[in-house]
Amino acid sequence: MSAKNKIYCIVLFFYALFTNAQKLQLASSKNYIKDVEFILHQEKSFGSDTTALKQFLQPLVTPKFQVVYDGLLANGYSDFYNSINTVSNQYYLKSIQKAKISKNSSLQIWTQLNYVSYLYHYRDYIKLTPILLQLIDKIETLPADQIIAADESYKKIGWILQTFGDHAKSLQYFKNAEKTAVKNTSEYAAIINAIGLNYFYLGNDKLAASYLNKTAKLAKEIHDEIRYAKALGDLAMISEKKGDLKTASALLKNDIQISEHYKSDQNTMYASILLAKLYLKNNKPDAAKEVLNRAEKIAVAKTYFKKSELEIIKLKLEILKLQHSTENELILRRRMIVLEDSLQNEDGDLAINKANWIIEKSKYQQNIKEAGEKIKYESTLKNFYIIIFTMLSCIGLLVFIYFKKKYKNRHLRYEQKVASLELEKLKTEQKLSEVQDNLDSQIDYLKEKKKQIQNLKITIETIKKSSSYYIEKEEGKLNALLESHLMTESNWNAFKKQFQKEYPEFYSLLQEDFPEITDSNKRILLLQKLNFTNNETAELLGITSDAVKKSKQRLRKKLGEKYKTLFDRLTS
Repeated sequence: MSAKNKIYCIVLFFYALFTNAQKLQLASSKNYIKDVEFILHQEKSFGSDTTALKQFLQPLVTPKFQVVYDGLLANGYSDFYNSINTVSNQYYLKSIQKAKISKNSSLQIWTQLNYVSYLYHYRDYIKLTPILLQLIDKIETLPADQIIAADESYKKIGWILQTFGDHAKSLQYFKNAEKTAVKNTSEYAAIINAIGLNYFYLGNDKLAASYLNKTAKLAKEIHDEIRYAKALGDLAMISEKKGDLKTASALLKNDIQISEHYKSDQNTMYASILLAKLYLKNNKPDAAKEVLNRAEKIAVAKTYFKKSELEIIKLKLEILKLQHSTENELILRRRMIVLEDSLQNEDGDLAINKANWIIEKSKYQQNIKEAGEKIKYESTLKNFYIIIFTMLSCIGLLVFIYFKKKYKNRHLRYEQKVASLELEKLKTEQKLSEVQDNLDSQIDYLKEKKKQIQNLKITIETIKKSSSYYIEKEEGKLNALLESHLMTESNWNAFKKQFQKEYPEFYSLLQEDFPEITDSNKRILLLQKLNFTNNETAELLGITSDAVKKSKQRLRKKLGEKYKTLFDRLTS
């Protein structure tokens, strides 16, 4: 080996030694949650170098942080294998078990969510669902300040629930994440992007567009080009829903261009599939096929993109059908069968349906458990309930007798009051029939009626505020009596007859010079001629004082200049 090569090897050795010597830093505050968050912020990928990973995590091998060590080591092996693997599973379950022993709720939530995130990333929805249910049950009992990396935790749960189609619940978790996340960061942009998507799936396009535009603006400001591209792709779905396929296509092309530039394969693939669907809607199968070929190269590169690969194959078969072609159809169909079989328990719709079924089953079992506990509780207290029921029955009977008697007394007082008022009305009418039939007696009669109406109104208002009002609501005798006091057609005709005798010229003036005046207007004018005020007129006619004023105003407008002649005669 030459001297040059020896020097090169020595440099490489010391570089590797220095690199591998990097170790994670620990905090020493009194807040355990903050200490764990400080550790998590340092987490990074070591790829295939598991030795460097273990050396980096070595400071965590203490009783205080052993649970975190196992969880982060599991994440490291997940990066190494880039798939579900037994080593990661072993460490994830070990960290969960140790957290359970510690009885630290915050730590239990973090370990379970760490494992659930791993299963979600590799599309094992069936296995993650029961753990997710336990996790949600725990996290909803804790305030945000007792949850490790609260914003990240809420966000992860929100993503999973969105995948399962529970958009209302997902929105709730992303809203929690929005409250706890640091503003003007990529993390915050991802959260408001997800909120926009949930609003879109819930059918609220206006709020969806608002949040997605906010995401795009923030992503540009903080130079997060990938998040900007994703926001454009999501806005494209809104444009497509509105039927604006041109705008949707332009947004997706921009999304793909940015994603390819920054080597975001997953986003490139998703946007390409959406664009291909738009091309098919526009009857452009060749353009759709070209876009799908690029997406397919990404899909086949990762085992956890099988669902996307299956979607691409189905779109390609649709293109062949449109083109009346059978080229590679057999190969595509064989691959489709393989993928559908593989996705039975992984990433397909059936797996998601199974996961939803498990959720519903868990809810049902919980309801059964609660019902069983309720029956047991009710059985224990059965004798007590019988005693209570007997006592309450006796008390109820006594109360019933008391209130029945009270009701009879109230009803009796009510009937007496109605009889008294009816007698006053009868006396007034009898008095009118006994005196001379002239206008003065009619006026006295009307004034007496006005007093009785006022008295009746006061009585009704007093009863409304008392415990006896239900009697009036049921029988309505006082209101009926009030209605009978108002000027009826018979009363009006009698009054009009006497008025004509006393004021023949004025009545003739109304009939001959003012034919446009209605009968209801005449009633008001005749009473006003006899110096009845607006309030008195209103009470006698059963209308409001404002109604009298408005009637006179409309009459003035209707008569125009003729109104002055009428007014002069009215006041003379």
